[in-house]
Amino acid sequence: VQNNNGLVSISDSVSLDTRAHVLVCNGRTVTLKDMEYKLLYYLLQNVGRVVTKDELLKNVWEDEFIGEGTIAVHIRHLREKIEIDPANPRYVKVVWGYGYMMEE
Repeated sequence: VQNNNGLVSISDSVSLDTRAHVLVCNGRTVTLKDMEYKLLYYLLQNVGRVVTKDELLKNVWEDEFIGEGTIAVHIRHLREKIEIDPANPRYVKVVWGYGYMMEE
């Protein structure tokens, strides 16, 4: 849910600033690369729903010919910035063989 300040809350301590295109973790600003921002924003727009890899390629990359490995790399980098323990993600979950999901 986005508030009037352009902040989209991910958890009590993590939010996405849609005006500055940065992540705010525990009051600390974390810079996101353009594609990380687009990916996170798209997942947040679809919270609680599995987003397929094809859907991400079409709607985030706007290029259906990018390899699935590209998505995995961007998800890994995003997890390193957003998750407390990237190896055991709390927010961005993989749905094996299908896509990714942002937990509510």
